[in-house]
Amino acid sequence: MNFYLNYFKEEENVEGDNDPIGIIIAADKNEFLVKYATGGLSNKIFVSKYQLYLPDQKLLEEKVKEIINK
Repeated sequence: MNFYLNYFKEEENVEGDNDPIGIIIAADKNEFLVKYATGGLSNKIFVSKYQLYLPDQKLLEEKVKEIINK
């Protein structure tokens, strides 16, 4: 991923563009693999949990309201 992000930043971005971001979607996050795969990289990398299914509608509505009211 780091290779592609650096390539895109140098070769494809034009003046005024933000730095590119990479997203990897996986069912599980293995802490051991994440630690060594991202160690020493200078790019800002965020690792989070991905859900296979959306939560129910009521929970989503509550989260949206919570974000809006911040």
